[in-house]
Amino acid sequence: MTTMSWVTSWEAWRDVMGRQGTRQRRNVMAYLETHPAILYWGDSWFSTPLYLNLARQSARNIHGLGIIIGKPGAQAADLFSEREVERIGDRVEKDPFDVVCLSAGGNDCLSERLALVFAEWTGKASDPARIDARAAYDIFRRSDVLVRVREAYDRVLARLREVQQARPHLRVIGHPYVPIHFVGREAELTSANIGLIAWLKDSVGPWLWAPMRHVLEDEGQGREFARLMLEDGFRDGVLRDLARTYPGLFEVVTFPPSPDFTSQTFWNDEIHPGEEGFAHLARDFNATLAQALLPGKRAAVTNL
Repeated sequence: MTTMSWVTSWEAWRDVMGRQGTRQRRNVMAYLETHPAILYWGDSWFSTPLYLNLARQSARNIHGLGIIIGKPGAQAADLFSEREVERIGDRVEKDPFDVVCLSAGGNDCLSERLALVFAEWTGKASDPARIDARAAYDIFRRSDVLVRVREAYDRVLARLREVQQARPHLRVIGHPYVPIHFVGREAELTSANIGLIAWLKDSVGPWLWAPMRHVLEDEGQGREFARLMLEDGFRDGVLRDLARTYPGLFEVVTFPPSPDFTSQTFWNDEIHPGEEGFAHLARDFNATLAQALLPGKRAAVTNL
């Protein structure tokens, strides 16, 4: 069997796998003895169809079978609802996945959800004094935003821990976000990256600065607030804490600091890298993914 690309529907996945007892299924299972089967499940960092996002940049450098599912803009509580966790958990249990990759949480912390946390500033009834990043993060930390994100991830991991009892090599990978540098940057809307609808839309985003410009002193404080929220809060307080709770199942990708994070060409908008940025991140992502695989399948990951 030659290298296979990813699919984006369970119908296509079933067509690739073939029915039980068929020659196609036997060929697939023989192929998977030395190549991985990977499920990518997440929001826009995985599921946007506009360009090669993180999941697609990862999958295109792996010789194996992959499926990418999810919804751009979705919150973790929706992607990982009880119903979805049971549905996808059953599929992981029945199909020979080696790794499940999760991407969610950023949307929970942005846009109208963030505005609700700071309703005292974003509402029209009052105009309190602006504050610095640390004071804003303390307010955010006392909200229940990250609590709900953790609960959503916990649902997935608890279900996949059950699957792991019968498939000990199963692993789950989550990723943090990289520091936001161009606070307030809108998405670049061109016919090349979103099609002809670009002619009808004025702008998309920003998702962080739109609510926080009423709260914080300046954009520098916006960058620091984003760092605290996404690193101290989401990465350390949610993902890394869950890795300690689910040892041997859940691993968190590390994105080392890089000068590329401050490059205009790295970013598509305030919170989404472009293809070049995602290609950069995919190398670190795939390094973690390769180590999560059985040794006999690691050579299938090619962009390390």
